[in-house]
Amino acid sequence: MKSHFTPHKDITGTLSILLATLCWGFSGCSGQYLLHDLALPTPVVLCIRQISAGIILIALDLLFRTSKKDLLILIFFAIFGICLTQYTFFMAIYYSDSGTATVLQYLSTILIFLVTCVRTKTLPTKTESAAVLAAVAGTFLISTGGRPGNLAISGYALLFGVICAISYSTYTLIPGRIVRTYGAKYVVGRGMLISGILLSLFVRPWTYEIPLSSEVILGFCGLILVGTAAGSTFYHFGASLLSPVKAGTLANFDPVSSVLLTALLLGTTFTATDLAGFFCIIGAVFLLQLCRGRLT
Repeated sequence: MKSHFTPHKDITGTLSILLATLCWGFSGCSGQYLLHDLALPTPVVLCIRQISAGIILIALDLLFRTSKKDLLILIFFAIFGICLTQYTFFMAIYYSDSGTATVLQYLSTILIFLVTCVRTKTLPTKTESAAVLAAVAGTFLISTGGRPGNLAISGYALLFGVICAISYSTYTLIPGRIVRTYGAKYVVGRGMLISGILLSLFVRPWTYEIPLSSEVILGFCGLILVGTAAGSTFYHFGASLLSPVKAGTLANFDPVSSVLLTALLLGTTFTATDLAGFFCIIGAVFLLQLCRGRLT
């Protein structure tokens, strides 16, 4: 049977998803800028981001047709998927930097793979086992600088980064059926809005004084408009033109773009050991993405 993926669609889809990863990386840099350079409170930044991004994604997908059963899944996804993931991700940025937080978040791919192996009662191949070991080695290098017994990054950064990876696994695994039913923008947009509203009830962001300077506005524009609106649009457009495996593999350039943009735009420096750890984790993620057809 003739493939419907033409060279033109392949190139356009590839470029679109690579642009999406640059948008996501820029979003992480914007978050780091707001938290580190402008010293804004992390929970307040998160509340504003979640509610604004949710409204934008809902505006991009105007349908509303959720059943009561799906609504419960959506609320659970909003709390334990989106809210927990975003909170721990931003706290990891606060205690380290955007590049490190993003790379640690992508350990979720390893966790999802292991869960899939347990579900399907399938043992990993030698290649897949090597990928898991590479991810563990990468985490060790980032957290200790290659020196056992020594923490090279904040313990809080490591803790929030690992929790973020676990919750991001939940973020990926929970909404599968309702995403297939309603679409990603529908589910993620409403999930973000719900999580933002619930978080605001505890954080009460209206009690904080946030200066409306040009720097703050530009930071939030990068975080919300570029990272959410543009990133989501580019990704879903590109994914519609490519096979799921290729789209998923290209999306894994997110930590690469985050590390590069953090260094270029914010001047964050990484040691050779950091870069070796990043390489191990990112390489493991790519390898598992390419091997995942065996378990899907």
